[in-house]
Amino acid sequence: MQITVRPARKLSGETTVPGELEGAAQALVLASLAQGESRIRNTPPAIGRLVGVLRGLGAAIAEEPEGLVIRGQGRLGLSAPRDTVDLKGLGEVALYLLALLCGQRFSSRVHLGEAQEEATQLLSLLASAGAEVHGEAGGIWLVGGGAALQPLTHPAAELSLGVKTALLLAGLYAQGTTSLRELIKTGERAERLLRQWGVEVLRRRQEVEGEWLLTIEGGQELQPRELEIAGDPPLALPLVVAALGLRRSELRLRRLAIRSGRRFFFDLLRQLGAPLTLEENEDGTTELVVRSGKLKPTRIAEKRAEKLLDQVPLLAVLATQTEGEFVIRDVETLRQGKYDLVAHLVQQLRLLEAKVGEFPEGLVVEGGYPLRGAAIDTRNDLSLTFAFAVAGLWAETETTLSKVQCLDEVFPAFFSTLEKLQERKK
Repeated sequence: MQITVRPARKLSGETTVPGELEGAAQALVLASLAQGESRIRNTPPAIGRLVGVLRGLGAAIAEEPEGLVIRGQGRLGLSAPRDTVDLKGLGEVALYLLALLCGQRFSSRVHLGEAQEEATQLLSLLASAGAEVHGEAGGIWLVGGGAALQPLTHPAAELSLGVKTALLLAGLYAQGTTSLRELIKTGERAERLLRQWGVEVLRRRQEVEGEWLLTIEGGQELQPRELEIAGDPPLALPLVVAALGLRRSELRLRRLAIRSGRRFFFDLLRQLGAPLTLEENEDGTTELVVRSGKLKPTRIAEKRAEKLLDQVPLLAVLATQTEGEFVIRDVETLRQGKYDLVAHLVQQLRLLEAKVGEFPEGLVVEGGYPLRGAAIDTRNDLSLTFAFAVAGLWAETETTLSKVQCLDEVFPAFFSTLEKLQERKK
């Protein structure tokens, strides 16, 4: 697949980006357990894997242009799967699926995938509550199909947020009150997700400082919802960077999920002098307004470099628009994959006539020089595709990008979104 990117004069208007997968996956699982019809808008393409898993459990899920429609039959409304339920690649939501499967009247054979440690910890806890749990060879477990779960009382312990939320979800399948003591050291709140779906979870401060008791009554049903999944911040970054380098640009990115721990790139842009405005909505999402502006060069190394590994190509392209020497080092990890990404990045930047040097630990870019279009091989790598699409907008002539199929599973409308936002150079 090949795309031609033509030079742009500016970007303006407002847009959204595909929703974050984690939030969409959580909503889809809970909507499948609710009683009634739920609608989930702005779901990312990658949600299709989970849709297939839930349909295999009898969930009624329809796809519409704006998202998904789920006709829930209640927490006991799913049906026995014909095949092994494969949880590989589902992340934290795999824990939720394990919890609800342990509470079903039917038994399921599941493959834990890569979440072995947390999943086996959860299964051990649920077994103590009377869940039918049997390990088999090859990471396969047989779960569910027994009597209703017994209320679980868990002492204060260092459990992950995913395990704590899964235990509360399992409490809906218990006869009685499930109690979970937790130690709060961060802003994590295990009960928030279930409360959003109409489940009552009580939270009481305990005598021990920093300790809380969560209680949930079994038998509660989740209520259907209509919601829009907040945009995934990494997918907004190429649009933000593109606007910064095009004079008189002003772009609004709507309803982004910019939470604590996901602001690092945006904070870096501000340090470089980028005129960004972040406005928080009542629902916790963020409106981001970006305008073009002059950027200062910097040095990215050590811990900062580690946090920005996925954005190194975009950073290197951004560096071409700063005035001075922009150093990116301590990124040797990027040389150790299927190919040397740093070397390939440097090679492609030089095709655009960027002033760039390479050294074992990274690269250095001398900004302030114009770019010229070229034929770029993105290696079907998402980070390279985003970065050189941005460079193509800034270049003085057309740029051709090859091997960009990686967008199909992440942001298929990326280039059409750019087309709608830009004013062409004449």
